[in-house]
Amino acid sequence: MNPEKHLKDKQQKLVEKWVDAVFYTYPADSVKFFKNTKDSFANPAGNTIKRSIGLLYAQVIRTKMDPKAVAEAMDPIVRLRAVQEFTPADALSFILQIKQFIKKELGENRQDENVEAYLRVIELNVDKLILIAFDIYTKCREKIYLLRINQAKESVKKLLIKKDLLCEIPDYNPEPQSI
Repeated sequence: MNPEKHLKDKQQKLVEKWVDAVFYTYPADSVKFFKNTKDSFANPAGNTIKRSIGLLYAQVIRTKMDPKAVAEAMDPIVRLRAVQEFTPADALSFILQIKQFIKKELGENRQDENVEAYLRVIELNVDKLILIAFDIYTKCREKIYLLRINQAKESVKKLLIKKDLLCEIPDYNPEPQSI
């Protein structure tokens, strides 16, 4: 048995399961909306999840993943989850679920040495996915915190100016003006 070919043949089914697993990390109303709204403009988050998961699946089942393609596919979904109300673990836990789906799909053939070796490759691929996702997630969260800090600084500055506790220094123009 060629496990990679088998998983390519089952791609649509397994991607749908993985997408559903991601959707079910959201509240029930959101799940219903994600699943039932097909218009990508009305449902950008659901569309992003579906597209990213499909691209990630195609990379995970390869014996040699392309890290650049993985990062490009991972970026939109991780950015989305980084700004939502998830803990870091909850935001990225969806990545680990593909291991279970693939193991279950190849379960009957696990005695085959090729399948067992291929499953080890899949596990390494998923581990790489987690690390790439973690890097993206931390960069997104860092940017959010920097934006919040800058916003707070600006608010304090405006308040101090308003209360006459700080004055702005006008721009200095060193060139003499002609009379």
